[in-house]
Amino acid sequence: MKSKKATIKSSEFHRPRIKSGLKPSFAANDSRSKRGVALLVVLFIVMTVTILSLGFLSQSDVELACGENMILRTKMDYLAESGLEHAKGLILNPQEVDTEYWTGDERQQLVAGSYDYYDVNVVKLGWCNYQISCEGYKEKDGEKVGCSRLNAELRLDPCIALWTGLNTTIFDGMTIDGDVYCSGTLTNNSTIDGDVFSNVLNGVGSKTGQEMPVADLALEWPRVTVADFTTQYPTVILGASVSEQTIGPYNPVRVCYHYGDLELAGDAIINGMLVVEGNLKVEGNGNILRAEKNLPALLITSDVIIENDSQLDIEGLAVVNGEMQINAGTADVTILGGLFVEKAIVETTEDSSGNANHAKLYNSPIWRPSGGYVDGALEFDGVDNKVEDTTASTYLNGLSAITVSLWVKSDVIDQDRGIFFTSVPSDSDEELGIRYDKTGAFGGGVNGIKASIRTTSGYTQIESSPNVQTTDWQHLAMVWETGFGLKLYINGQLNELAYDRGPKSGTIEGVEKFMLGRGAKGKYWDGLLDDVRIYNRALDASEIYPIPSEVGLVGHWKLDEEGNSNLSITAAPAKTGIMTWSEEGVSEKWGQAAGAFFRSITRI
Repeated sequence: MKSKKATIKSSEFHRPRIKSGLKPSFAANDSRSKRGVALLVVLFIVMTVTILSLGFLSQSDVELACGENMILRTKMDYLAESGLEHAKGLILNPQEVDTEYWTGDERQQLVAGSYDYYDVNVVKLGWCNYQISCEGYKEKDGEKVGCSRLNAELRLDPCIALWTGLNTTIFDGMTIDGDVYCSGTLTNNSTIDGDVFSNVLNGVGSKTGQEMPVADLALEWPRVTVADFTTQYPTVILGASVSEQTIGPYNPVRVCYHYGDLELAGDAIINGMLVVEGNLKVEGNGNILRAEKNLPALLITSDVIIENDSQLDIEGLAVVNGEMQINAGTADVTILGGLFVEKAIVETTEDSSGNANHAKLYNSPIWRPSGGYVDGALEFDGVDNKVEDTTASTYLNGLSAITVSLWVKSDVIDQDRGIFFTSVPSDSDEELGIRYDKTGAFGGGVNGIKASIRTTSGYTQIESSPNVQTTDWQHLAMVWETGFGLKLYINGQLNELAYDRGPKSGTIEGVEKFMLGRGAKGKYWDGLLDDVRIYNRALDASEIYPIPSEVGLVGHWKLDEEGNSNLSITAAPAKTGIMTWSEEGVSEKWGQAAGAFFRSITRI
């Protein structure tokens, strides 16, 4: 029996009717599924927004924290830099600190009552160089936060070790560690470790710094006066000589004072300040002047005279209103601080007559300790070397008789060359003097010697016989006494003159100074001079040569110095910071350093 397949037409398929409010089961499930998906989407969006929001908030917190840290760091950097400037100011002006120089401090503040501090540590590398370490920080709960640390090297510059107001020669044997100021011409024949401020600089010496005009220095002469320091401080009155004695230190500090010339005669130690209204003469060894805080070590209203074989040490500022005269023998002067000389530093040769008519050397003639006829001699270059005693008018004018003798050795002949003269050269042989004369103006001789003198009755002059100039050692002596003419002795023999203007009476006049190495025509001596003697009487031939008399000497320059004197000056601003007073009586700070700068600043 064949099976039958049932066939159902689509048109015959009918969906069951659904009563109102009732759904079939599969429709309900589909609806719930859609709602679940929507909820998941919403949850995903919420989670995404939340995550993004949290990330944004986290980033904002980080950026805020970074910003706050940058502000804090900048603030601490500023604090550390302020600490460097604080140190710079106190190193430049140490008057307000108790120690020699400011060594630093802790927990310093720009704003009192804040939590911001800086610590400073200062180490002296040299007298003009300092290492400064500074840390700026905020203090929170007893801890340092936001620390900024800086290391710097401070240089005090310019820092004047030597100041001179007139033409000065830095002679061989002088060493200057610091800058030099000279308002005239500075001739440097030694060593300057620093800059030079001068109108003119010449010489054969060396310098490590620059050459600059005087107008570039922004530093004034220290206003140190006798009246100020003797009224502002208690004084100790000194006698005319101090030796084998230690004075001070005192508490409170005192000023040691003397009116008139004072002598430090060996082992004289003065602590505080020495004030002398007059000259200061230094003899012997062991002399020390040591300044107290905010005081100069020395104020001299006239000259400082350093004798042969003497020693002087100065710690602090030395102010000299006259000259600094240093014997060319074996004197030794050391200054740790500064030397301010209103006139000049000059090298001197000793007067052995006992009359202290020491003569000053100009433009560095050369010492020949074993090259003289009698022991040593002094060599002149024929260009500008000379030796002067500017006080000669006081002991030569008014004499009614005189003898001048010396040994000469010329490097040239057949020339006009001055040996000595006593006035400003005017091309006329009318004042007291003697020279090599190429051609006699009146006697007609050549290669001769000419001498002259002025008295209250006029002047006279003589010309020697011809051809007496020589390059060998030669002893010359000129002799005069009132009522007679001039005499000339050459190697002890009276010369037969080619010309004699005649005798003169009265007393000597017209002497302004005694000048070796230059003559009436302004020409300089080229060669050696030795054993120069001046007598206040007319010597006989037997008293002149070969063994000269010692009676009646008013000046005797052996010219035997060795040229071994030393003057060492080291700028030390920590020792020269002083208090001064204006004309109105207002206290002021002064220091030898005119400025300061940081050579380097590094962050650590």
